[in-house]
Amino acid sequence: MNISDEEEEEEGEEVQKTPSKQQLLYELSQIVFEYMEPNSRFHLSLHLPSLRSVEKGTHLKINKLAFTDNEITVNQTTYKLTISIARQYEISRSIDHDVDEFGFRTNTKDTMMNGDVCMESSSDNEVDAVKRIRLTHEKLGLMEAMKKEEPPECRSTLKLTITSENGGMRIYTSSNITKIYEGMKVLIAAIFGYRTVIWNVECMIISTDNLRWIVSGVRPLVQKIQRFSSVNLDGLRLICHQTSFPLKILHLAIDSRILDHEILVNAENLLIHSGMFTHETDLMKVSNLKVQLFPIRVGFFADLMNAWMEKGRPVGTSWSFEVQRLPFQSEEPSGYIDILRGNARVIESDRRSIKLSMGLSSILSVSYGDPIFHQSINRNNWTLKMEVLKL
Repeated sequence: MNISDEEEEEEGEEVQKTPSKQQLLYELSQIVFEYMEPNSRFHLSLHLPSLRSVEKGTHLKINKLAFTDNEITVNQTTYKLTISIARQYEISRSIDHDVDEFGFRTNTKDTMMNGDVCMESSSDNEVDAVKRIRLTHEKLGLMEAMKKEEPPECRSTLKLTITSENGGMRIYTSSNITKIYEGMKVLIAAIFGYRTVIWNVECMIISTDNLRWIVSGVRPLVQKIQRFSSVNLDGLRLICHQTSFPLKILHLAIDSRILDHEILVNAENLLIHSGMFTHETDLMKVSNLKVQLFPIRVGFFADLMNAWMEKGRPVGTSWSFEVQRLPFQSEEPSGYIDILRGNARVIESDRRSIKLSMGLSSILSVSYGDPIFHQSINRNNWTLKMEVLKL
């Protein structure tokens, strides 16, 4: 039977549409990787180079990503770098900071490599620089004294310990890379670098002043960022994908110097510590509508409430305050409500809430709900809410 040219063309088109075995394998691998636990993905990618490009090109979602100077936490798995020091006639020991050839602690904070992001605010960085110069002079004196005694050279080995959620451990060592900051750079690049698609991070915790960040690859889309020391907010744009902003949640220990920063002002939810503020006028500079503040004293709360009543706040402003009770204090935080009851602007009140007039078009509502018991600290935490509502 003769097949016409037209039929041959149709069959040829069908053959071209059929994906190759290699393409099918690639797509299947992507599906498997996408639903695989992130740390299992990393393990396969690091040990099987043939799968690396597939893993890097597959969507990744991480719930918690935390960085310190020598440790990375991905969900419930930790990647910790330490240095094993060995000297002649001495028992080897492990430390979690970098040392020089004589075993002295050395500061690598100012050693910046391509892609690194300084997370300290500029003013705090200058103060630390003065301290480091002083310590360097002291260290040089000790080193000179030791050199005269001709101490044995210190042998260093870098150790990576990976601890999974179930307690399982894998340990790797390196004699070529012997500095923690270099090891962090290599490790972060191997796990997070060279990604070709946006990857999601629910919560990123940055507890290092110099993040050894990736040079190549797509950066993550981050929902929430936490940092509890001085912060360089501009650095966040170098770490996160541009679509991360405005941030869903920004959790910081902040001061008045950064209250007008665009990233802070535009954050949908701002979590801050009241201990960073000495006066309610500082908090009045916070323009965010949704703020969680903790902890807070009765007197500080009263001053802040009076400032709101006097100067006003936009309708839709909703701030919550964490009130921590000591173990022997079981009563409700009713004092926060009681201080308002004598105000002439009270519209209505009950045991746990009160509403006051803020003018012709808005009211101030203050309330608290049921406590949340934290077993780890054996105490109740109450959440006090202050909102500006439309009249």
